[in-house]
Amino acid sequence: MSKFAYEKGHAKVEGHSTLLRDESSNAIVNTDIDGYKAAVRRKKVFQLQRDEINTIKNEMSEIKQLLGEILERTNGKIS
Repeated sequence: MSKFAYEKGHAKVEGHSTLLRDESSNAIVNTDIDGYKAAVRRKKVFQLQRDEINTIKNEMSEIKQLLGEILERTNGKIS
């Protein structure tokens, strides 16, 4: 358990082993450090995936533009 469990002014939240209530502000404090680290890792992976998707979208737009230019040049030479 985190150091919070031993600090004065914190009470355990019934039914939740990693949650404490700050008695002065009535705020709920999550003491699950491993869960927090896992959430940070998930967020980082999600951001990397989103960045990769955006990169692919940009590259697809460039390919579409280049194909359009090729078609214009091809159609211009045939006419």
